Amino acid sequence: MKNREKRGFFKTIWLKLLSLVIAFVIWLIVVNVDDYKVVKEIYNIPVEQINGSEIEESGLVFDVTSGETVDIVIEGRRSIVNTLSANDFTAVADLSKLSYTNTAKINVSPKNSSYDDKITITVVDDAMSLSIEEKKSKQFELVVSTKGNVADGYALGKATTAPAVVNVTGPESLINKIKTVRVTVDVTNRYEDFEVNVKPVIYDGNDEIMTSSRLEMNVSEAKVSVPVYETKSVPIRFYTTGKVADGYEMTDITASINEIVVSGPAEEIEKLSYISINDLDVSGITENTTFERSISSFLPEHIYLADSVDTIVITVNVEKLMVRTINVTADDIELINKNDELYTYAIQLQGAYVITVTGLERNVGGLTVEDLAPSIDCKDIEVGVGPADVSVKLSSKYRVDRNGTVLLTVADKPEETTEEGKDNKDNTSTENGSTEFTTEARNGNGGISDNSGYAGNGGTLDLDTEE
Repeated sequence: MKNREKRGFFKTIWLKLLSLVIAFVIWLIVVNVDDYKVVKEIYNIPVEQINGSEIEESGLVFDVTSGETVDIVIEGRRSIVNTLSANDFTAVADLSKLSYTNTAKINVSPKNSSYDDKITITVVDDAMSLSIEEKKSKQFELVVSTKGNVADGYALGKATTAPAVVNVTGPESLINKIKTVRVTVDVTNRYEDFEVNVKPVIYDGNDEIMTSSRLEMNVSEAKVSVPVYETKSVPIRFYTTGKVADGYEMTDITASINEIVVSGPAEEIEKLSYISINDLDVSGITENTTFERSISSFLPEHIYLADSVDTIVITVNVEKLMVRTINVTADDIELINKNDELYTYAIQLQGAYVITVTGLERNVGGLTVEDLAPSIDCKDIEVGVGPADVSVKLSSKYRVDRNGTVLLTVADKPEETTEEGKDNKDNTSTENGSTEFTTEARNGNGGISDNSGYAGNGGTLDLDTEE
């Protein structure tokens, strides 16, 4: 019985082996159909740089111009490939093996070494390119910028930093791109002095932050001291130099702003009453002239501009002068301070007597001799005949010139006597019976140009001068 069974088993063994082979083939077919080979692209794998110190030890610095990340194509079974990402690979560039074009080969491998024979890796661009330059160091002044607004009624003074300058080291091409090194301070609602530590930031010419790891600063933080002052509003005064052209007069000065808000230490701001802009040169101008000035350049030491406006536009206005001549007669001249009880007075013109008035048309166009009120002061004038000084009413609005000679005769007033006392009169007679008076020189000759009280054509313009 047992032998019969044994012979039956061996009689069918080939069928059993055939079944096993068929099952394996079926399994193999199923596996290959379900877990077929696939191709996948993986992007932006960071490239690690090794042996870069060998370049720096030569007194050089480098910057990666391309190849900081790399893309690959992998091929393998779907069950493996589909689970892989950029984090599963290591990319390395050995900077000690640079080509003559300063490129280093990028090698990519899976972090899990068991995948080495299960996938194939193709690097899309396997070269890292470097820019190698001389190392350069340069000092930059720390610039303080602020954000936010201080409390109402307060303004910022000039902030200081410690250190005042920083040293930046890196590739020459990058150093040359640096415009400023800046620290930014938040001043929102501040009303008193404060200090804060801030990290300096490098900016290029486009005011963009430079983040290259190849740039190094000698400090990581800077202490910023920020003064906060109360504000004060003060007027602006304007002063000119030189004189406008002959025949013209400066009439007034106007400006885009006449008051400015400043700040500073309490003891300095207390004694400040105005800001003086004193460099307006009007020499030889014949028309309205505009000047543009920066107010901050005229501020005293320790005083700071707290206003948002720094530029002021100033206009010096000028007008052409009018020359008017007025003829004066003897009847137009008034004698003042006379002593009619003791003396008699007589005026005689030696030719024409002319008053020339120079000023703006609106001030002199309608002037008459009555407005000028010519007069002679008889006080202290002694008996005799001589030239007299003619005074006129002066004004800051015009200039007066007088041309001509006026003779004034002063005589003793005859005494009233009886007929019998006529022979005893006290007088001096010539042989022809005419009365002789002593002629003496008097003050002035009537031909003096008098500019007293006239606003000139240059210097400080006082628009509040009373007539």
